[in-house]
Parts: sequence; structure tokens; C-alpha cells
Amino acid sequence: MVKTVLTEQDKRDFKVIASELLEIRKLIDELAETLVSLSDKELLKFCNANQDDILTENQVDNYKEKLQKQLNSAEKEFRQ
Repeated sequence: MVKTVLTEQDKRDFKVIASELLEIRKLIDELAETLVSLSDKELLKFCNANQDDILTENQVDNYKEKLQKQLNSAEKEFRQ
């Protein structure tokens, strides 16, 4: 019987690999969910039918974000 001896570097490498494998697994799960969503014809019809509303919501979100940045900037200037 052969006994394998792992160095400390080997152990660290295995921990990194295990961590990376968990992250890859999460990404694969997210990809699978995306593929399921894209294959849902009713969802795609809904998104296509409401595309204008979705774009408008994104524009509102972008406007809110820009406004918040301006407020933060103005507040910093006021406090100085």
C-alpha cells in the first residue's frame, strides 16, 4: 500500500481548488436558471410585450442613481 504525503502547499492548493469548485457550481446553477427562464415562452412573451415599461423602469432607476450621486456630491461639498 502506498501512502501519500501532502505538503502544506498541497493542502492550501486543495482548499483553493475546493473554493473555486463551489464558485463554479454556483455559476453553473445560475446559468441553468437563466436557460430555464429563456426557454419559458410565456415569460419571453411577457418581456417582449412589456419591453417599453421595462426600459422606462431602467431609465427611472438610472435617473434615481444619478440624482443620488449628485446629492451625495453636494452634501460632501456642503460639509467641507
